[in-house]
Amino acid sequence: MDVFSSISSRLEPLNLPGFEGRLFIKRDDLIHPIVCGNKWRKLKYLIRAAQEQGKNHLVTFGGAYSNHLLATACAGAALGLKTTCFLRADEDIDNHYLFAARLYGMNLIPTDRGAYRDKESLFYTHFGQDVNAFYVAEGGESVDAELGIAELIDELDWEPDLIVHASATATTASGLAAGIVRKGWKTKVLSVAVLKNAEEQAQKLQTGGWSNVVSVNADYDFGGYAKTTFELMEFIRTTVAQTGIMFDPVYSGKALFALNSLKPEGKVVFVHTGGTMGIFSEAFMKIKS
Repeated sequence: MDVFSSISSRLEPLNLPGFEGRLFIKRDDLIHPIVCGNKWRKLKYLIRAAQEQGKNHLVTFGGAYSNHLLATACAGAALGLKTTCFLRADEDIDNHYLFAARLYGMNLIPTDRGAYRDKESLFYTHFGQDVNAFYVAEGGESVDAELGIAELIDELDWEPDLIVHASATATTASGLAAGIVRKGWKTKVLSVAVLKNAEEQAQKLQTGGWSNVVSVNADYDFGGYAKTTFELMEFIRTTVAQTGIMFDPVYSGKALFALNSLKPEGKVVFVHTGGTMGIFSEAFMKIKS
């Protein structure tokens, strides 16, 4: 764990029009080239739990553009752990995410969407007899993941009015909320849903008791997970050129677009949750008006 365990990230100003002097970005994208952002924060305690239990095989789940999938593959390679991922795919598929995951030694098991819904069954059917296998939920969703995310709040030395981030499972939102409550702050969290599951995320937050801290915005998914538009891509191109910070159209770019459109009041921290490999997809690079 030494290779990752002590890593934190810096906070720096982010200059977008209309936010003069009150917008800052938490550079979790710089934690590691691949195991970055909320991906490492989610995996940190999960991997520690696996190691403490004497298990050396991480088994997880994800789609073809899953940053969690790729981060798990890389972290496993760096820490000497075997990795497997059930890949949500109705047909044979390949891209730069999956190519890189295989380079890190990950075993990918293509799984149709029907079977994919019952993840625990998949795990026990394939690895129930493997005493070394350790179950890691899609996106790292777990109490351990929330513990890792909550540590982001401990790295802030002042209290923002709002924290904004891209959200797919509400795990990051729950962790941020837990950290805020633990610190006794009044900070609110805006989670920008990057796929069409905002209702499901909101329900998870309500069940966890975080609805008074977090709100989920459903207006900026741009058609669904890993879908984009010319408008979003133009915003990302302009912002990357103006700031020197890479954003992607699957996660961080959507959340930043939402923040720029909504222009909330007060001091704002935008959490860059990494995943910038999404910008290098051939389909995204070919987006035209």
